Amino acid sequence: MAEKLTICLCRWRKFIPQNRIDEVVNEAKSKGYEVHFVDDLCALIEDGDDESITQLSEGTIAACHERAVKSMLAWHGREAKGLVNLREKEGESGPGDDAWFPVIDKDRCTECGMCFDFCPFGVYEMVDGRVRVVHPHRCKNNCPSCARNCPSEAIIFPKYPQSPINGGTTKEEQAVRVDHSQLYAEAFRAKLKQRRNVGAPLLKVEKKDENQ
Repeated sequence: MAEKLTICLCRWRKFIPQNRIDEVVNEAKSKGYEVHFVDDLCALIEDGDDESITQLSEGTIAACHERAVKSMLAWHGREAKGLVNLREKEGESGPGDDAWFPVIDKDRCTECGMCFDFCPFGVYEMVDGRVRVVHPHRCKNNCPSCARNCPSEAIIFPKYPQSPINGGTTKEEQAVRVDHSQLYAEAFRAKLKQRRNVGAPLLKVEKKDENQ
C-alpha cells in the first residue's frame, strides 16, 4: 500500500504559495505517495470525526508550522507519521470566515489558567484543574489576545500571520498592547444581543421564599 500524504491548501488564507504546493506534489508522486488535499486542515481536525482524524494521522501531513499541527493532533490523542512545513512566508490574515481557534501546546502549558480568566468569550474551561479549549467556535476571529497574554507562549493560532503565535520558532511578533476594556465590551454586547434574540433576561433574579 502506498504511503499517504495530505496537503492543506489553506484555501481561505494566503500562507502557502501554489508553487510550493506544486513542488511537494511532484516530489511526492515521484516517490509513489498517494496525495490527498484538504481545504482547511484546522477545520478538519476541529470538526472532523474520530475516524477521519485517525486516517489523517496515519500518513504525512504537509501544512503549517510543525508545532501547530502537532499540538492540534495531540488533543485528539493522535500523532502524524510525518510533518512537512509548507509555510515559507507569512501571508494575509484572511477574510475572517474560516476556522479560527486557539490550540494549547501541552509541552509548554503550565496550567496557570490565565487564558481562562482573560477570555471574555468562554472559549476555555478548567477541567480537573487543567485548561481546555472547550468552545473553539466562540473565539473571536483573527483575535490572538489570549496568546499575547500567555506567559509560557503555549497558545497557538495556526492561521495568525506571525511567529511565535502561529507556532513558528522565530520571534516576529512584537509586544502589542491589548485593549481589554474594548474586548470585554464587545463580548458583553454580543451576549446581550443573544439574550434579546431568545427573549431571556440578561440578569436572573431569584425570588425569595416568603415562608423564610
